[in-house]
Amino acid sequence: MLKKLSLLLLGGMYLLGGVLLADEYHYFYGEGCSYCAKTQRYFETNHIEDTYKITKYEIRNHPENLQILKDKLAQINLPITETKIPLMLVEKENKIQTSLIGPTEIINYFEKGEELGEATNQTGTQPTLADSGKNSEQSPWKFIGILIPTALGDSINPCAFAVMLLLLSTILSKSKSRKRTIFSGVLFSLAIFLSYFLMGIGVFKLLATSTAETSIFKWIIGVIGIVIGLANIKDYFWYGKVFLMEVPHQWRPTMMKLIQGVLSPIGAFGIGILVSLFLLPCSSGPYIVILGLLSAQSNELNLLGMGYLALYNVIFILPMLAITFLVGTGKSSVEKLAKLKNKNTKLIHLGVGILMLILGVYIISSIYF
Repeated sequence: MLKKLSLLLLGGMYLLGGVLLADEYHYFYGEGCSYCAKTQRYFETNHIEDTYKITKYEIRNHPENLQILKDKLAQINLPITETKIPLMLVEKENKIQTSLIGPTEIINYFEKGEELGEATNQTGTQPTLADSGKNSEQSPWKFIGILIPTALGDSINPCAFAVMLLLLSTILSKSKSRKRTIFSGVLFSLAIFLSYFLMGIGVFKLLATSTAETSIFKWIIGVIGIVIGLANIKDYFWYGKVFLMEVPHQWRPTMMKLIQGVLSPIGAFGIGILVSLFLLPCSSGPYIVILGLLSAQSNELNLLGMGYLALYNVIFILPMLAITFLVGTGKSSVEKLAKLKNKNTKLIHLGVGILMLILGVYIISSIYF
Protein backbone atom coordinates (compact mmCIF):
# COMPACT_ATOMS: atom_id res chain seq x y z
CA MET A 1 0.00 0.00 0.00
CA LEU A 2 2.77 2.37 0.98
CA LYS A 3 4.62 1.50 -2.19
CA LYS A 4 1.57 2.35 -4.29
CA LEU A 5 1.14 5.68 -2.51
CA SER A 6 4.80 6.47 -3.12
CA LEU A 7 4.45 5.71 -6.79
CA LEU A 8 1.31 7.85 -7.05
CA LEU A 9 3.08 10.70 -5.25
CA LEU A 10 6.08 10.48 -7.54
CA GLY A 11 3.81 10.36 -10.57
CA GLY A 12 1.91 13.42 -9.37
CA MET A 13 5.13 15.31 -8.75
CA TYR A 14 6.32 14.35 -12.22
CA LEU A 15 3.10 15.59 -13.82
CA LEU A 16 3.15 18.78 -11.76
CA GLY A 17 6.75 19.40 -12.70
CA GLY A 18 5.87 18.82 -16.33
CA VAL A 19 3.16 21.45 -16.13
CA LEU A 20 5.39 23.93 -14.31
CA LEU A 21 8.21 23.42 -16.78
CA ALA A 22 5.96 23.36 -19.82
CA ASP A 23 7.02 25.52 -22.75
CA GLU A 24 5.52 28.98 -23.04
CA TYR A 25 4.80 30.30 -26.50
CA HIS A 26 4.85 34.05 -27.15
CA TYR A 27 3.11 34.76 -30.45
CA PHE A 28 3.51 38.20 -32.05
CA TYR A 29 1.27 39.19 -34.95
CA GLY A 30 -0.32 42.22 -36.61
CA GLU A 31 -3.81 43.14 -37.74
CA GLY A 32 -4.09 43.08 -41.53
CA CYS A 33 -1.09 40.76 -41.96
CA SER A 34 -2.14 38.01 -44.38
CA TYR A 35 0.68 35.73 -43.21
CA CYS A 36 -0.52 36.13 -39.63
CA ALA A 37 -4.04 35.27 -40.77
CA LYS A 38 -2.70 32.10 -42.40
CA THR A 39 -1.00 31.10 -39.15
CA GLN A 40 -4.15 31.84 -37.15
CA ARG A 41 -6.23 29.64 -39.46
CA TYR A 42 -3.79 26.80 -38.81
CA PHE A 43 -4.09 27.36 -35.04
CA GLU A 44 -7.88 27.23 -35.22
CA THR A 45 -8.09 24.22 -37.54
CA ASN A 46 -5.69 22.17 -35.41
CA HIS A 47 -6.80 23.46 -31.98
CA ILE A 48 -3.24 24.59 -31.27
CA GLU A 49 -4.28 27.17 -28.67
CA ASP A 50 -6.21 24.49 -26.77
CA THR A 51 -3.14 22.27 -26.60
CA TYR A 52 -0.31 24.73 -26.03
CA LYS A 53 0.11 27.66 -23.68
CA ILE A 54 0.21 30.49 -26.20
CA THR A 55 0.23 34.17 -25.24
CA LYS A 56 -0.70 36.41 -28.16
CA TYR A 57 0.51 39.98 -28.76
CA GLU A 58 -0.88 42.26 -31.47
CA ILE A 59 1.91 44.77 -32.19
CA ARG A 60 0.64 47.08 -34.93
CA ASN A 61 -2.01 48.79 -32.84
CA HIS A 62 -0.61 48.17 -29.36
CA PRO A 63 2.75 49.89 -28.69
CA GLU A 64 3.04 48.15 -25.31
CA ASN A 65 3.11 44.77 -27.08
CA LEU A 66 5.77 46.02 -29.47
CA GLN A 67 7.87 46.97 -26.46
CA ILE A 68 7.40 43.47 -25.02
CA LEU A 69 8.68 42.06 -28.31
CA LYS A 70 11.74 44.33 -28.22
CA ASP A 71 12.50 43.30 -24.64
CA LYS A 72 12.27 39.60 -25.41
CA LEU A 73 14.37 39.92 -28.56
CA ALA A 74 17.02 41.73 -26.52
CA GLN A 75 17.34 38.60 -24.36
CA ILE A 76 18.58 36.63 -27.37
CA ASN A 77 20.44 39.52 -29.04
CA LEU A 78 18.14 39.45 -32.07
CA PRO A 79 17.57 42.93 -33.58
CA ILE A 80 13.95 43.69 -34.36
CA THR A 81 15.04 44.73 -37.86
CA GLU A 82 15.98 41.11 -38.53
CA THR A 83 12.52 39.78 -37.78
CA LYS A 84 9.08 39.89 -39.28
CA ILE A 85 5.60 38.84 -38.24
CA PRO A 86 4.21 36.39 -37.45
CA LEU A 87 6.87 35.57 -34.88
CA MET A 88 6.81 32.85 -32.23
CA LEU A 89 9.24 32.82 -29.29
CA VAL A 90 9.39 29.53 -27.39
CA GLU A 91 10.35 29.92 -23.75
CA LYS A 92 11.62 27.10 -21.52
CA GLU A 93 12.36 27.59 -17.85
CA ASN A 94 12.00 31.36 -18.28
CA LYS A 95 14.57 31.43 -21.08
CA ILE A 96 13.84 31.92 -24.75
CA GLN A 97 15.14 28.85 -26.52
CA THR A 98 13.67 29.13 -30.00
CA SER A 99 12.56 31.86 -32.38
CA LEU A 100 10.27 30.98 -35.27
CA ILE A 101 9.80 33.55 -38.02
CA GLY A 102 6.99 33.36 -40.55
CA PRO A 103 4.08 30.93 -40.98
CA THR A 104 6.17 28.15 -42.49
CA GLU A 105 8.53 27.83 -39.52
CA ILE A 106 5.71 28.17 -36.98
CA ILE A 107 3.48 25.58 -38.66
CA ASN A 108 6.37 23.16 -39.23
CA TYR A 109 7.32 23.46 -35.56
CA PHE A 110 3.92 22.28 -34.40
CA GLU A 111 3.70 19.67 -37.18
CA LYS A 112 7.12 18.11 -36.64
CA GLY A 113 7.67 18.81 -32.97
CA GLU A 114 10.56 20.28 -31.05
CA GLU A 115 13.20 18.74 -33.30
CA LEU A 116 12.60 21.64 -35.66
CA GLY A 117 12.78 24.06 -32.76
CA GLU A 118 16.24 22.79 -31.84
CA ALA A 119 17.35 23.24 -35.42
CA THR A 120 16.03 26.79 -35.69
CA ASN A 121 17.54 27.92 -32.42
CA GLN A 122 20.36 29.66 -34.25
CA THR A 123 19.37 33.27 -34.07
CA GLY A 124 22.39 34.39 -36.04
CA THR A 125 21.10 32.61 -39.14
CA GLN A 126 17.45 33.56 -38.84
CA PRO A 127 15.95 34.92 -42.07
CA THR A 128 15.89 38.70 -42.04
CA LEU A 129 13.18 41.05 -43.21
CA ALA A 130 15.29 41.79 -46.26
CA ASP A 131 15.81 38.09 -47.03
CA SER A 132 12.83 35.97 -46.14
CA GLY A 133 10.57 39.00 -46.10
CA LYS A 134 10.81 39.69 -49.82
CA ASN A 135 7.38 38.19 -50.24
CA SER A 136 6.14 39.55 -46.96
CA GLU A 137 3.31 42.02 -46.71
CA GLN A 138 5.65 44.27 -44.78
CA SER A 139 8.31 44.38 -47.47
CA PRO A 140 8.73 47.94 -48.83
CA TRP A 141 9.49 46.56 -52.28
CA LYS A 142 6.17 44.75 -52.38
CA PHE A 143 4.28 47.95 -51.59
CA ILE A 144 6.36 49.92 -54.10
CA GLY A 145 5.48 47.27 -56.69
CA ILE A 146 1.82 48.17 -56.13
CA LEU A 147 2.39 51.91 -55.81
CA ILE A 148 4.36 52.53 -59.02
CA PRO A 149 1.86 51.14 -61.57
CA THR A 150 -1.02 52.78 -59.69
CA ALA A 151 0.74 56.16 -59.72
CA LEU A 152 1.60 55.75 -63.41
CA GLY A 153 -2.03 54.98 -64.20
CA ASP A 154 -3.14 58.01 -62.20
CA SER A 155 -0.56 60.28 -63.84
CA ILE A 156 -1.86 59.78 -67.38
CA ASN A 157 -5.38 60.95 -66.59
CA PRO A 158 -6.91 63.21 -69.27
CA CYS A 159 -7.70 65.98 -66.77
CA ALA A 160 -4.07 66.64 -65.88
CA PHE A 161 -3.11 66.66 -69.57
CA ALA A 162 -5.87 69.13 -70.45
CA VAL A 163 -5.01 71.45 -67.57
CA MET A 164 -1.30 71.50 -68.38
CA LEU A 165 -1.89 72.09 -72.09
CA LEU A 166 -4.24 74.99 -71.34
CA LEU A 167 -1.72 76.54 -68.95
CA LEU A 168 1.20 76.25 -71.37
CA SER A 169 -0.88 77.62 -74.24
CA THR A 170 -1.88 80.61 -72.10
CA ILE A 171 1.64 81.41 -70.89
CA LEU A 172 3.22 80.91 -74.31
CA SER A 173 0.68 83.11 -76.10
CA LYS A 174 0.96 85.91 -73.54
CA SER A 175 4.69 85.93 -72.80
CA LYS A 176 6.09 84.68 -76.12
CA SER A 177 8.91 83.25 -74.01
CA ARG A 178 9.73 79.55 -73.99
CA LYS A 179 11.87 79.86 -70.86
CA ARG A 180 9.02 81.57 -69.04
CA THR A 181 6.69 78.82 -70.27
CA ILE A 182 8.98 76.08 -68.95
CA PHE A 183 9.43 77.84 -65.62
CA SER A 184 5.65 78.26 -65.27
CA GLY A 185 5.02 74.61 -66.10
CA VAL A 186 7.61 73.42 -63.56
CA LEU A 187 6.21 75.63 -60.78
CA PHE A 188 2.65 74.57 -61.63
CA SER A 189 3.71 70.90 -61.38
CA LEU A 190 5.50 71.59 -58.09
CA ALA A 191 2.31 73.16 -56.71
CA ILE A 192 0.32 70.07 -57.70
CA PHE A 193 2.97 67.87 -56.04
CA LEU A 194 2.90 69.81 -52.76
CA SER A 195 -0.90 70.01 -52.68
CA TYR A 196 -1.38 66.29 -53.28
CA PHE A 197 1.40 65.37 -50.87
CA LEU A 198 -0.16 67.42 -48.06
CA MET A 199 -3.65 66.18 -48.91
CA GLY A 200 -2.29 62.64 -48.80
CA ILE A 201 -0.99 63.16 -45.27
CA GLY A 202 -4.37 64.52 -44.21
CA VAL A 203 -6.34 61.68 -45.80
CA PHE A 204 -3.97 59.09 -44.30
CA LYS A 205 -4.46 60.49 -40.80
CA LEU A 206 -8.21 60.46 -41.31
CA LEU A 207 -8.20 56.86 -42.52
CA ALA A 208 -5.85 55.82 -39.70
CA THR A 209 -8.43 56.91 -37.12
CA SER A 210 -10.81 54.22 -38.35
CA THR A 211 -11.75 51.75 -35.62
CA ALA A 212 -12.80 49.10 -38.12
CA GLU A 213 -10.90 45.82 -38.15
CA THR A 214 -8.15 45.77 -40.75
CA SER A 215 -9.81 43.00 -42.77
CA ILE A 216 -13.07 44.99 -42.96
CA PHE A 217 -11.15 48.16 -43.80
CA LYS A 218 -9.31 46.34 -46.60
CA TRP A 219 -12.63 45.09 -47.93
CA ILE A 220 -13.90 48.67 -48.11
CA ILE A 221 -10.75 49.93 -49.83
CA GLY A 222 -10.81 46.99 -52.26
CA VAL A 223 -14.45 47.63 -53.15
CA ILE A 224 -13.69 51.33 -53.72
CA GLY A 225 -10.90 50.32 -56.10
CA ILE A 226 -13.22 47.97 -58.01
CA VAL A 227 -15.96 50.63 -58.27
CA ILE A 228 -13.46 53.20 -59.57
CA GLY A 229 -12.19 50.63 -62.06
CA LEU A 230 -15.68 49.84 -63.35
CA ALA A 231 -16.51 53.56 -63.60
CA ASN A 232 -13.44 54.17 -65.77
CA ILE A 233 -14.20 51.15 -67.95
CA LYS A 234 -17.72 52.59 -68.38
CA ASP A 235 -16.15 55.74 -69.83
CA TYR A 236 -14.43 53.62 -72.48
CA PHE A 237 -17.69 52.10 -73.72
CA TRP A 238 -20.15 54.89 -72.83
CA TYR A 239 -18.06 58.04 -72.51
CA GLY A 240 -19.86 60.81 -70.64
CA LYS A 241 -23.03 58.80 -70.01
CA VAL A 242 -24.66 59.38 -66.59
CA PHE A 243 -21.36 60.60 -65.09
CA LEU A 244 -17.75 61.11 -66.13
CA MET A 245 -14.56 60.21 -64.25
CA GLU A 246 -13.11 63.62 -65.03
CA VAL A 247 -13.51 67.20 -63.83
CA PRO A 248 -17.30 67.87 -63.75
CA HIS A 249 -18.50 69.97 -66.70
CA GLN A 250 -19.95 72.65 -64.42
CA TRP A 251 -16.52 73.18 -62.84
CA ARG A 252 -14.62 73.57 -66.10
CA PRO A 253 -15.46 77.22 -66.95
CA THR A 254 -14.23 78.37 -63.53
CA MET A 255 -11.06 76.31 -63.83
CA MET A 256 -10.39 77.64 -67.33
CA LYS A 257 -10.80 81.25 -66.17
CA LEU A 258 -8.32 80.67 -63.35
CA ILE A 259 -5.73 79.14 -65.66
CA GLN A 260 -6.18 81.70 -68.44
CA GLY A 261 -5.62 84.46 -65.90
CA VAL A 262 -2.07 83.29 -65.17
CA LEU A 263 0.51 85.88 -66.19
CA SER A 264 3.71 84.69 -64.50
CA PRO A 265 5.47 81.59 -63.14
CA ILE A 266 4.61 82.64 -59.58
CA GLY A 267 0.99 82.96 -60.65
CA ALA A 268 1.21 79.46 -62.13
CA PHE A 269 2.34 78.13 -58.75
CA GLY A 270 -0.59 79.77 -56.95
CA ILE A 271 -3.12 78.60 -59.52
CA GLY A 272 -1.64 75.11 -59.34
CA ILE A 273 -2.64 74.85 -55.69
CA LEU A 274 -6.22 75.93 -56.50
CA VAL A 275 -6.51 73.73 -59.60
CA SER A 276 -5.40 70.67 -57.61
CA LEU A 277 -8.81 70.83 -55.92
CA PHE A 278 -10.56 70.75 -59.31
CA LEU A 279 -8.55 67.67 -60.28
CA LEU A 280 -9.66 65.64 -57.25
CA PRO A 281 -12.73 64.03 -58.88
CA CYS A 282 -10.54 62.95 -61.78
CA SER A 283 -7.39 61.77 -60.05
CA SER A 284 -8.11 61.09 -56.38
CA GLY A 285 -9.46 57.55 -56.76
CA PRO A 286 -6.20 55.62 -57.19
CA TYR A 287 -4.48 57.87 -54.63
CA ILE A 288 -7.14 57.18 -51.98
CA VAL A 289 -6.88 53.44 -52.59
CA ILE A 290 -3.10 53.57 -52.08
CA LEU A 291 -3.55 55.69 -48.94
CA GLY A 292 -6.12 53.22 -47.66
CA LEU A 293 -3.80 50.29 -48.29
CA LEU A 294 -0.99 52.13 -46.51
CA SER A 295 -3.15 53.01 -43.50
CA ALA A 296 -4.32 49.38 -43.28
CA GLN A 297 -0.70 48.36 -42.70
CA SER A 298 0.10 51.00 -40.11
CA ASN A 299 -1.72 53.70 -38.17
CA GLU A 300 1.37 55.92 -38.16
CA LEU A 301 2.92 57.70 -41.12
CA ASN A 302 6.66 57.25 -40.56
CA LEU A 303 9.53 58.33 -42.81
CA LEU A 304 8.99 55.31 -45.05
CA GLY A 305 5.33 56.25 -45.43
CA MET A 306 6.32 59.82 -46.29
CA GLY A 307 8.67 58.39 -48.88
CA TYR A 308 5.81 56.40 -50.41
CA LEU A 309 3.68 59.55 -50.73
CA ALA A 310 6.59 61.52 -52.21
CA LEU A 311 7.31 58.77 -54.75
CA TYR A 312 3.65 58.54 -55.75
CA ASN A 313 3.38 62.27 -56.35
CA VAL A 314 6.69 62.53 -58.19
CA ILE A 315 5.38 59.88 -60.60
CA PHE A 316 2.05 61.72 -60.78
CA ILE A 317 3.63 64.96 -62.05
CA LEU A 318 6.14 63.34 -64.43
CA PRO A 319 3.82 63.57 -67.49
CA MET A 320 3.15 67.23 -66.63
CA LEU A 321 6.87 67.92 -66.62
CA ALA A 322 7.30 65.97 -69.86
CA ILE A 323 4.58 68.03 -71.56
CA THR A 324 6.15 71.22 -70.19
CA PHE A 325 9.54 70.48 -71.73
CA LEU A 326 8.10 69.19 -75.02
CA VAL A 327 6.13 72.40 -75.52
CA GLY A 328 8.71 74.70 -73.94
CA THR A 329 11.56 73.44 -76.10
CA GLY A 330 9.48 73.44 -79.26
CA LYS A 331 9.77 69.67 -79.80
CA SER A 332 6.00 69.47 -79.89
CA SER A 333 3.07 71.86 -79.88
CA VAL A 334 0.02 72.26 -77.68
CA GLU A 335 -2.20 71.46 -80.68
CA LYS A 336 -0.45 68.14 -81.46
CA LEU A 337 -0.47 67.00 -77.84
CA ALA A 338 -4.13 68.02 -77.45
CA LYS A 339 -5.07 65.92 -80.49
CA LEU A 340 -3.11 62.99 -79.07
CA LYS A 341 -4.91 63.32 -75.74
CA ASN A 342 -8.35 63.53 -77.33
CA LYS A 343 -7.65 60.53 -79.54
CA ASN A 344 -6.61 58.34 -76.60
CA THR A 345 -8.89 59.57 -73.81
CA LYS A 346 -11.09 56.47 -73.90
CA LEU A 347 -8.09 54.14 -73.98
CA ILE A 348 -6.66 55.94 -70.95
CA HIS A 349 -9.91 55.36 -69.06
CA LEU A 350 -9.85 51.69 -70.06
CA GLY A 351 -6.25 51.22 -68.91
CA VAL A 352 -6.83 52.96 -65.58
CA GLY A 353 -10.06 51.00 -65.11
CA ILE A 354 -8.39 47.63 -65.62
CA LEU A 355 -5.54 48.64 -63.31
CA MET A 356 -7.95 49.67 -60.55
CA LEU A 357 -9.95 46.46 -60.94
CA ILE A 358 -6.79 44.39 -60.50
CA LEU A 359 -5.72 46.48 -57.51
CA GLY A 360 -9.14 46.18 -55.84
CA VAL A 361 -9.27 42.42 -56.31
CA TYR A 362 -5.69 42.10 -55.04
CA ILE A 363 -6.46 44.05 -51.85
CA ILE A 364 -9.47 41.88 -51.06
CA SER A 365 -7.66 38.63 -51.89
CA SER A 366 -4.72 39.64 -49.65
CA ILE A 367 -7.06 39.24 -46.67
CA TYR A 368 -7.37 35.53 -47.33
CA PHE A 369 -4.10 34.52 -48.99
